[in-house]
Amino acid sequence: MPHTSMTASNRRILVIDDNRSIHADFRKILAPSNAAGNDLEAAEAALFGTVKQVQTFTVDTASQGEEGLQMVKLALEEGRPYAMAFVDVRMPPGWDGIETTRQIWQVCPDMQIVICTAYADCNWSDVQEQIKPRDRMLILKKPFDIIEVLQLAISLTEKSRLLQESKSHLRDLEQRVKQRTQELEASQMVAHEKASLLDLSRDVILVCGLDHHVTYWNKSAERLYGWTSAEAVGRLVSDNIKDKSPEFFQQAYDKVLQTGEWDGELQQVGKDGRNLVVEGRWTLLRDAAGQPRSILVVNTDITERKKFEDQMLRAQRMESLGTLAGGIAHDLNNALTPIMMSIELLKLHEQDAMRMGVLATIENSARRGAEMVRQVLSFSRGVEGQRVEVQAGHLLKGIEKIANETFLKNIRVSSDIPANLWIVQGDPTQIHQMLLNMCVNARDAMPNGGTLNLSASNQLVDEQCATMMPGAKSGPYLLVELEDTGTGMPPEVIDRIFEPFFTTKDLGKGTGLGLSSSLAIIKSHKGFIRATSEMDKGSKFQVYLPAQMAEGVSIPAPVETELPRGNGELVLLIDDEEPVRHITGQTLESFGYRVLPAADGVEASSLYAAHKEKISVVLTDMMMPVMDGPATIQVLMRMDPKVRIIAASGLSVKDMVLKATSAGVKNFIPKPYTAETLLRMIHAVLNIQPVASP
Repeated sequence: MPHTSMTASNRRILVIDDNRSIHADFRKILAPSNAAGNDLEAAEAALFGTVKQVQTFTVDTASQGEEGLQMVKLALEEGRPYAMAFVDVRMPPGWDGIETTRQIWQVCPDMQIVICTAYADCNWSDVQEQIKPRDRMLILKKPFDIIEVLQLAISLTEKSRLLQESKSHLRDLEQRVKQRTQELEASQMVAHEKASLLDLSRDVILVCGLDHHVTYWNKSAERLYGWTSAEAVGRLVSDNIKDKSPEFFQQAYDKVLQTGEWDGELQQVGKDGRNLVVEGRWTLLRDAAGQPRSILVVNTDITERKKFEDQMLRAQRMESLGTLAGGIAHDLNNALTPIMMSIELLKLHEQDAMRMGVLATIENSARRGAEMVRQVLSFSRGVEGQRVEVQAGHLLKGIEKIANETFLKNIRVSSDIPANLWIVQGDPTQIHQMLLNMCVNARDAMPNGGTLNLSASNQLVDEQCATMMPGAKSGPYLLVELEDTGTGMPPEVIDRIFEPFFTTKDLGKGTGLGLSSSLAIIKSHKGFIRATSEMDKGSKFQVYLPAQMAEGVSIPAPVETELPRGNGELVLLIDDEEPVRHITGQTLESFGYRVLPAADGVEASSLYAAHKEKISVVLTDMMMPVMDGPATIQVLMRMDPKVRIIAASGLSVKDMVLKATSAGVKNFIPKPYTAETLLRMIHAVLNIQPVASP
């Protein structure tokens, strides 16, 4: 079969021999100037089956090994290397053939060498031991046989050609592998960058196959659902995310397969059992052939938004209920008035004990109804009354006495009421009613007994704190705290406890007006209330009533509670609430700091990149739109691992501290924080020596 060469044949041959007649013999055999070339052609055709016209060899000669080495080097520099060399084994007075071969192979390892020798020159086994590798060296015995010389020249030059062709293929392959590796690395880098961007998204982004197994799970999914990417990937979606309505989830999945997309709300449960509401946008992904491959899921956490909407709806409902309750109360009063009057008339002329008992029962029921009407009116129209100076300590002592005398003995009532409480301007009867209502509520929450703690203290609420507490204004307040060890309340109940007619008590044991009327009294006194509760651990109510500082009680002198001041340090202030940014910024500037405000994490990242060298400390909220606190902290720490960060949040302190710590922050302050708390925290952080980078 004809042989097709991909690499041009290299027919350059070097003869190294100290005998010039040997040079002439090689030229006659390998580079004839007449028709002897036809013999060469015939020999090659017989050996390799080639049919193309061949050229004679190019033969160069050298008399010594050193001269031959220089010719090899020159040929390499010119890009026309020798394919092989015939080297005499003895060439006095210079290198012998073995040393010459070693030197040539150091500069041209691929050259094929033929050692020319007579039997008496050396032992073949000695040559083999002295020259390695042996696969590029052959022995030619003197005197030469023409056919043997031709065979060696043809075979070894062809071997050289094939070797170079193989190396060329290998270089091409290595280049293609290198190029493909670079392409894969670039692709992986792009994929990594895209994944990093997806991790910065506040939305949950995940991908699942048509078999419902998760293939991608971003950082927001980790934060919302509680499962890490390592835990979630490879598992069923239903193992990571519990849907309250599996049937609805299946309907959404089916619609994606049918139409290619779906959007809607889902009620879900996280790893820790938290109830979640998400707004989902699902898209069907297809492969290159257009076949369905997987589903891209983008879920937005709207739990807090739904709570706010529910609160707004409840507020509207309460407003409507108030209007309705006012009308009903008016009509009930009109109905109860003649009943009460008729009972009094009947009692004047009745002597029968049994009938007197019946009248007493009717009278008690009517009075109870009238009391309920008064509570309804106080809720619907607000409460009015004479405003006088009230010593709250006396009221609390009276409440404690009533509770100890009337509550079951398995409920212990204790108090911590200092003597120098500030004065409240209000209606003592209404305040007494409000406190008694709340104590009765606490009693009912402890059916098996427990402890009710009453305490009071003077509190100065600054503007910083006031902006973070709904209904609050800066100034002096009397803080009354009622804390029980009762059954507690779940979140869905505590959100409704101030609604009128809402009660968790058994039928006939509660009107649902106690806390709503208490709230109305507190608001009529320009105060506000905060409630916290935990199942099986009890509840705590904090009532803030505006107060007047009594004579002899004054605000501590600034010199006694001197606050640390700044020295022109730049603070990056990140908070999505404009009032918080405004009052916090004013506070910091008043105490010697400079402030750089940002409304969210994206703006903060841009500002930090531009002013990194000037910013001394970062104060960031944990809950923000666009990019929340944990994501912002991660971005800032990537920019500067030594950045000083203080995290703040108005949500559950325990949960937020954990999130801040997980994000790499060691400093945390809960909202609402006072100016003193903030300034002392910043002073402490600025005076911590930064840890040197490893």
